[in-house]
Amino acid sequence: MKWRLSVFLLVLCNAIAWHAVIVKTRPITPAFYFFDVGQGDSELLNFGPVQIVIDGGPPNGKALKGIERVLGLEDRYIDLAILTHPHLDHFGGLIDIVKRYGVGKLITGGNTGTAPAYKDLPKPDLGLGEGDSITYGDYKLSILGPNASERNDPDPNKASVVLLLTGPDTNILYMGDAHAENEDRLRKKYKLKADVLKIGHHGSRFSSSAAFLKELQPKVAVIEVGKNSYGHPAPAVIARLKDANVTTYATIDHGTIKVVPKNGVLKIYTEK
Repeated sequence: MKWRLSVFLLVLCNAIAWHAVIVKTRPITPAFYFFDVGQGDSELLNFGPVQIVIDGGPPNGKALKGIERVLGLEDRYIDLAILTHPHLDHFGGLIDIVKRYGVGKLITGGNTGTAPAYKDLPKPDLGLGEGDSITYGDYKLSILGPNASERNDPDPNKASVVLLLTGPDTNILYMGDAHAENEDRLRKKYKLKADVLKIGHHGSRFSSSAAFLKELQPKVAVIEVGKNSYGHPAPAVIARLKDANVTTYATIDHGTIKVVPKNGVLKIYTEK
């Protein structure tokens, strides 16, 4: 996997360089978006010349519209699309996104979806797991999961790709739909800190344990959630976040959430 990743990054860097020259010439302050897609996940890491999409939400077109609002209608290229796991509320919207945009590479954690619509998603270019990383400028996206045993878990949530973005002004942890068992492994193996935590599994009671929150000490938590019959976000999770003194935003209440870190300050914008 490491050799394949090295080759991939070499090709990617070349593509990014040309893309920056042809399409993007004006640098911008990096901004990180958590789209309001209803009950599902979709995030955009916008570095200016480079864009990375994590998940595409359900097949309702909301993630696509969110990306178009950020990038403008003239931009038709996304450098990386990462699917955390093959559930419809995460991959459904990616189908339209890859039709609308040229996507440099489509990355997964190595699992294949069983939902009928999964066949409409292009075959992934690469499967990544714990120990892999993607670097752009001063930012590094480290893949903390799945590890080998998690990848084989029959529950796709527990095989979610978990990503830690580290940069000059902030750390953001993207948990996908990972559960407390995944959190325990990460907590014991890594000394994790995160300014922003994308809460696992839409605020499910099976994620975001008190021990995990104590370890991370996040300033901000984002829950991507819509109307649902699962009880998300669970009152117990909201209580744990409150006890940990974490400022919490939920897309069902605040709409799309934009995080702009600069000079050690986190600016949070919401768009309902």
